[in-house]
Amino acid sequence: MRSLVVDASVAIKWLNPAEDLADRAHLIREDYVYSRITLVVPAFWDYEIVNGINKAVSRRDLTSAEGREAVRLLLAVQAQRVPLPSPGESYELAQHYQRSVYDSWYVALAEQFECEFWTADRRLYNTFNDQLAFVRWLADYGV
Repeated sequence: MRSLVVDASVAIKWLNPAEDLADRAHLIREDYVYSRITLVVPAFWDYEIVNGINKAVSRRDLTSAEGREAVRLLLAVQAQRVPLPSPGESYELAQHYQRSVYDSWYVALAEQFECEFWTADRRLYNTFNDQLAFVRWLADYGV
């Protein structure tokens, strides 16, 4: 079974169908649910998604009850959560990739696990798409 790294920009779309590209994100979720893929994520992934859920509730894209249900669904995802590197290693990764520490963790995980990294963050994708073929744009999933 192949592994994928997915960032919070993808996972939040599983929980909020109003998001752009939610249909593509649901294809990844479906592949996960039917055990066609395994998910590999950094240990902070849940918190990043909960923050996105909170923002969706604040924007009134989701009700408070829907937000709580989204958090419950998130916690049921059995992704492989990889411990974070040390702060010093995190700094070096960010310097190496010239991106935020958070973005760099996702890229480093995909390199470590030799798998694709899927994102719906256009700026992140544009930064890497010419350099790293394993960084993929969500709109291309399943195409």
